[in-house]
Amino acid sequence: MTDLKQMLQSIQDDDEISDDGVIVYADSVKQALMLASEDLNIDVSQLDYDIIEKGVKGFFGFGRKPYRVQIQPIKIEDEYEDIHEIERKLTKEPELDEIELKQIEKDIDGECRIRVTKSGIWLTVTPPRGRGERVTLEEVLSQLNQLRIGDADRKKIEKKLKNPSLKPIKIGDWTPNLEYDGTLTVEVSEDEMKAYVHFAPPRYSGRHMELDDVIDSLTPASVVAGINEERISEYLEKMDYNKSLLAAEGIPPKHGNDAYIDYKVRVFKSHVAFEEDERGQVDFRNLDLLENVVVGQLLAVKVPAEEGISGKTVTNRVIPARSGKDIVMKHGKGTILTEDGLELTAEINGQVVFQFDKISVEPVYSVKGDVSLETGNIVFLGSVIVSGSVQDNFIVKAAGNVEIKGTVQKAFIEAEGDIIVRQGIVGREKARIESTGGCVYAKYIQTANIIAEKDIIVSEGIIHSNIDAGERILCFGKRAKIVGGVIRAGKEVNARYLGADSFTKTEVSVGINPKVLQQMSELRRISKEINEELKKLKLDMNTLVVQKKNSGGYLPPDKEELSKKLLNQKQKLTGRLNEIVLELDELRAYISMLGQNGKVCVEKSVYPGVDIFMKDEKFSVKDPYNYIKFTMEDSGIRLSEYEPPVMDEKQKRMLSMSRSR
Repeated sequence: MTDLKQMLQSIQDDDEISDDGVIVYADSVKQALMLASEDLNIDVSQLDYDIIEKGVKGFFGFGRKPYRVQIQPIKIEDEYEDIHEIERKLTKEPELDEIELKQIEKDIDGECRIRVTKSGIWLTVTPPRGRGERVTLEEVLSQLNQLRIGDADRKKIEKKLKNPSLKPIKIGDWTPNLEYDGTLTVEVSEDEMKAYVHFAPPRYSGRHMELDDVIDSLTPASVVAGINEERISEYLEKMDYNKSLLAAEGIPPKHGNDAYIDYKVRVFKSHVAFEEDERGQVDFRNLDLLENVVVGQLLAVKVPAEEGISGKTVTNRVIPARSGKDIVMKHGKGTILTEDGLELTAEINGQVVFQFDKISVEPVYSVKGDVSLETGNIVFLGSVIVSGSVQDNFIVKAAGNVEIKGTVQKAFIEAEGDIIVRQGIVGREKARIESTGGCVYAKYIQTANIIAEKDIIVSEGIIHSNIDAGERILCFGKRAKIVGGVIRAGKEVNARYLGADSFTKTEVSVGINPKVLQQMSELRRISKEINEELKKLKLDMNTLVVQKKNSGGYLPPDKEELSKKLLNQKQKLTGRLNEIVLELDELRAYISMLGQNGKVCVEKSVYPGVDIFMKDEKFSVKDPYNYIKFTMEDSGIRLSEYEPPVMDEKQKRMLSMSRSR
């Protein structure tokens, strides 16, 4: 101890002993600390000690005197802690306890252990660690002397001390002495799930309990199941009798899990997850509220209930287990349930509807009100019915039909079937309505882009719009008129009025499928862009040629590499331009082979400002015409008497519905 500590502690009564401390007899201070740590169940680093009497090793066991050490836990509240801290700061040395602890952790002395069994007297010698001291012959003889064993084989002991290991060796025979033998008792828990064995250690040369002794003692206590022989053997080898041995454990019952439905599609849509685009912006119109499925798609799987597995106590009493509860997987229309009731699949394309714990697939999705921020964009594998309108910048896509009972504003509508807009379209030049496999019906169309694979039928008017129909464009109501824009149909354009008395420019093209014209327009656009790019490349390449000429035919490596890249890019663009020229030639040849079946029919009046295109022919209306039909003949565009459109029952019904609204 330091001088300061000794000075302060000299005030206290040396004979005072803490209630929590112990006096330990051992061969060394380290051994005393280790024994006290086990007895008090306190880590060595938390112990303090005082040497009451210093020990002597003696000679061959004679004159041996153990250390007598007072050991107590370090108090949490130390009245001299502040002084200790000051002392440590002044000396800049670590605490004495820290040094001792590190030394104890690094350097561990060897140990010897003697076990007496029916098979003989067994010695185990543990080798030291670090700079710890080896077990000496005197220590072994001292233990034998304490156990009152005098006939041990000394040569075997000396041999074992030279090569210490955890493997025990026999150093003598057992002499029965029941008075000194260890004993045991068995305790079974109230639920009969655990069996404990409590040991009383032997005295002197008494025999330690063995595995057979423990097993034999369990039978009278009715412990016949769950016996852990490996655990028993390990416990007996350690000879740590302060703790009870858990010799046997029962097997608890395993209750079966209840059956449940594993849904393979979203059935609970309370949470909406917004996704960011590449720029980190969120489109709040994409709510993704619909769960679309296709024919044959797996919707749900039933996981059957499990059977319970019975348990068993240490007395071999069976503990019954509860089996899981079964449930029935319900299914609604548009779904198919397998015969075993385990799998549910979609019978049709449509949306998943989950009500009353039952899945259905609906072919029609109904929107009550407008398509707005409340509904988000709609993408559906069936048909869509909107009871309101479609607001600006929203999208409606359907694999079936789309029916909108209100209006369509600056929005995007696409359907594989028919598109019906009861109250008309006001697109403000941004709306795009496209039917990829059917017709488009509307009350009126204003400043919008409309595309239909078949017919476009409007009851009131088409104003300043771009209209493409694979077959016919019919604008046939009491006030029906087509004014302004570009009107293109594969077969026929039929209207009550065409153009306006204000000479509004209106282009009408028939006889060629608009898709062909669209393709030609796109090719011309690409060709124009390529030619502009080639002009820029030519200027850049000419600049490099001039630089090379001025520098005596030499260019820096980076300029030379750039020249190669420009040349390679020019070759690619030239090749693509040649391909476009060939494609345009093929389309022109296709148009020239088309028959002369296109016609433009106007029931009331067609006004000046209207240009009519049929194949390669153009007719510009200079004077008003009434009740007129324009057709293509060999001599050019021919004018004849008006021909009313032919409509089936469905088209007539749709036209009448639009008029009534």
